[in-house]
Amino acid sequence: MMDQDNERDSFLKGDFDDLCYFCRTGDVENADRLISTGININQVDKFDNSPLYLASLCGHIEVVKLLLGRGAICDRDRHEGARCIYGALTDAIRDMLYRYDNSKKFDTNQPFAAHITSLLKDEESRYEMGDVTIKCKDPEIMFIAHKFMIFARSSALHNSTLSELNETFSGLSNDVVNILINFIYLVPILHAIPSVVFPDLIKLANYLQLDLLSEFLDKARHMADPVEKSNLMIGYQYKFTELARSQLKKFVQDDIIDKHIDIGKEPWDSGSIPDPHIWAPFPDIYLIVENYSGLRRIYPCHIAMLSRAEFFKDIINKKFRENNTYMTAKQAVRCGVADSHMLFAELPVCDFGVAEAVINYLYYDSSEFDPKHAFDVIKLADYIMADRLKNIAAAVITQSSEDALSRSVFDILHLGWETGVERLEQFSAKYIAQHLEELTSSKELRKVILESSQRISNREETDTIELVADVRFYLLSKYDLEADDLSLLESDADDLEFLQSLGLLDYQKDINTLNTILNNLNLSV
Repeated sequence: MMDQDNERDSFLKGDFDDLCYFCRTGDVENADRLISTGININQVDKFDNSPLYLASLCGHIEVVKLLLGRGAICDRDRHEGARCIYGALTDAIRDMLYRYDNSKKFDTNQPFAAHITSLLKDEESRYEMGDVTIKCKDPEIMFIAHKFMIFARSSALHNSTLSELNETFSGLSNDVVNILINFIYLVPILHAIPSVVFPDLIKLANYLQLDLLSEFLDKARHMADPVEKSNLMIGYQYKFTELARSQLKKFVQDDIIDKHIDIGKEPWDSGSIPDPHIWAPFPDIYLIVENYSGLRRIYPCHIAMLSRAEFFKDIINKKFRENNTYMTAKQAVRCGVADSHMLFAELPVCDFGVAEAVINYLYYDSSEFDPKHAFDVIKLADYIMADRLKNIAAAVITQSSEDALSRSVFDILHLGWETGVERLEQFSAKYIAQHLEELTSSKELRKVILESSQRISNREETDTIELVADVRFYLLSKYDLEADDLSLLESDADDLEFLQSLGLLDYQKDINTLNTILNNLNLSV
């Protein structure tokens, strides 16, 4: 099986080079034929070019459509995404990439930049609509934005009222204000900035202390070569994304986590919550978290950012008021809230640090949290249906040293089964393979093997027990063996020294140990 996989990978590698060629030449039919074989179209060639980048660079819009339709990713969280957009030969391809980049279909792959952009551009999602109307020179034109986003992205506007905000933009043209707001929401707008607005835009950027935007504009206005200008845009668009991430990180710490409200165990008065219309961070939803000691805490949050998790997106979009979105009458009495129409969401009982790890992730894609919280982060991420966060927390567990692991490998395996995180299952199987001798008499090992056998629906005698199959695979890896090497156990059965030098005898000893456990459990695989 392993040789077949290697042979297939080698075969597809050659096909991938052909796919890149067809993307450069615009051969839709042959590109489609190769993609249908199962090639990973999001890999890159030896020059670090993806098929999507090659098709967009060479101006083949039909190939670009094909690649996007088959799952190609234009990820603006990485440098490659900016290359695709600003390296596109035509505006039509660039606009297509932007629209697809903004699609919710790819939120799990583009968790930060695309979501921020969608807050401005996705008019269908009511829960993501802004709460600030910005006026410009033309009285007929208004822009909708989020007060918290403007607050987070421009320190110069931290203390501005709505009237002061509109006064700032009132004398500016529609184009200037539109470009600025698109910049705040990470829309790839740099290629569309007309030269005539550069002076006013630079002046506004300086006034709002948007130094990076001002720096780009100052360089771009003196640049005539289109290739040089495209490369400049690519570099700065990525810098803009990272700047926004750092600004939201500061905002979350200073204006959400540090401004939490502890409400203890007793009923509390809703009057203790400041007016959200004038209180930074201008929340429109409050997260209630109760820790294992029974203490409760409120975090002032934003629907626009919590909606990155499917749990919040679903309950808010469907106006599901009877459970977790709006407080029920019972919840209002328990918490002492007079106005039961305040927007609240209550998380399962967890440590405050776990809740804050989830908040940090939803706002700026943070993967940093105390490793001791990794188990509970996975459970909470599973509850709110944030699969990418589950995988991030799983990586924290699997990359920890054995001494740092606070849970047994069997706890990790059960967590993987419970939350559907395959990485944890594979990690556990590998650990068992590496420590099989010391686990031989373990009752827990026997228990999880039985549980794994029961996970097979309509089990037949010949069915494979997944955990056992994975352990056998990692036993090969443990002794640096290939599946073909096992034939030597029969052909060179008398040459013990040779077999020992290859590790085959130690491998066979572990396999016998595993088979003994299976026989004692009356399992035949």
